[in-house]
Amino acid sequence: MSLKIYERLSAISFSRPSGTDKEKEVASFLEKEIRKIGFDPEVETFEYTRKVPKKATLTAIYENGEERSFSVTGVIDSSSTPEEGITAELYYLSSFDDVSLGRIKGKVVLIHDRLSPKTYRKLKEAGIVSYITTSGTIRDTYENSDLETVRFRDNLLDIGAVPAFTIRMIDAVELLKSYPQKVRVTLSLKEEKVESQNLLVKVQGTEYPEEILVAGAHYDSVPFSKGSWDNGAGTVEILSLLEHLKDHPGKRTVYTVWFGSEETGLQGSKAFVKRHEKELGKILGMVNVDVGGSILGKEIVFVTAIEKAVTWVEHLVKEAGYPANPGQHVMSSDSAVFSDHGIPSISLGQGAPRGGGYMHTRYDNMDLIDEKILEKEAGFLIRIVDRLANSIVFPIPRVIPEKLRDDLIEYFSPSRSAQSELPAIKEEKISEFHF
Repeated sequence: MSLKIYERLSAISFSRPSGTDKEKEVASFLEKEIRKIGFDPEVETFEYTRKVPKKATLTAIYENGEERSFSVTGVIDSSSTPEEGITAELYYLSSFDDVSLGRIKGKVVLIHDRLSPKTYRKLKEAGIVSYITTSGTIRDTYENSDLETVRFRDNLLDIGAVPAFTIRMIDAVELLKSYPQKVRVTLSLKEEKVESQNLLVKVQGTEYPEEILVAGAHYDSVPFSKGSWDNGAGTVEILSLLEHLKDHPGKRTVYTVWFGSEETGLQGSKAFVKRHEKELGKILGMVNVDVGGSILGKEIVFVTAIEKAVTWVEHLVKEAGYPANPGQHVMSSDSAVFSDHGIPSISLGQGAPRGGGYMHTRYDNMDLIDEKILEKEAGFLIRIVDRLANSIVFPIPRVIPEKLRDDLIEYFSPSRSAQSELPAIKEEKISEFHF
């Protein structure tokens, strides 16, 4: 299995952003591989809209009248500036303390932290006119790095978008050291329609065909990254699972799904749950694979379910000799969409060691991928799906506990979350489930 899985990953290790011909090329590759295994995949196309940058500029203005331009990208789905741009003082916000927040009204703010709804709301209430976030490290050069284009997350949109930009960390240092009197930023966004596709194979259950388990992974990548680690590895590991299910179908029906456009806001999984809305009540659980195959890093198992489900997964990890420490978390991946609709999920992934991370960069390629690691991860995926698909009683209750429900609301934003309409369920009240 290891050689085949490695060859498959090599075949799709090229940049394949959402809605591009390269993403479609991988979808076609998956169709062919699925047919070789012996199934006819269902191709489910979907569309979504986004606002992409047409033009983004940052100009530093100095006291002597001189100006200097810095390279920036606009944040997708943020907000356009007036045609003449916004001219304001620049403020470097190193922390969200009250003193600093009291100084940023009417200013363009440079930050280096990822924004949560809580911190972004503080910026908005403090009266910022725009913000700039950083990309990369201070060790980068123009030759060995790419300026990332990020997306304004859904959980910030309800607070209200402002023009937002990304700048290289090395340029952020130069900008601050030059002490501009003011900066002028311009951003022009254009709405575009994007077409993508999910691929679905339904492996009919032998005894409980009306009960469904979903196992999936996204197959797109960010621009300029070959996406071997994120998430070519998960893509081919689901193919290995399908090969196993061909000869060993479960008692329950298993849907294997390859999601498009995960990197642009979980668009594929959102489209899937919308299309299969009438089936959601039959889906007992979801197993997601996102990031893997690297010779460096530790295996991760996130369980979005009640605490006793974590205990069940811990037993399975020990039984399999799989080097992971399962925990109760929400993963920023397609599994979150299912759990947001009340479906418990298990997410398999891989974390990078300090200094060894390369997600969403040009260094996410085959150089650090190891076929034995791929084989190990695929083996554990098969084991966990086998257990879930063949248990006489499904071992994980279809319940999302209150603390995880709150995390999902925070992740998707209160006004958009399906879970926000469900009753809160405290784990101590779940006494009828036994493991």
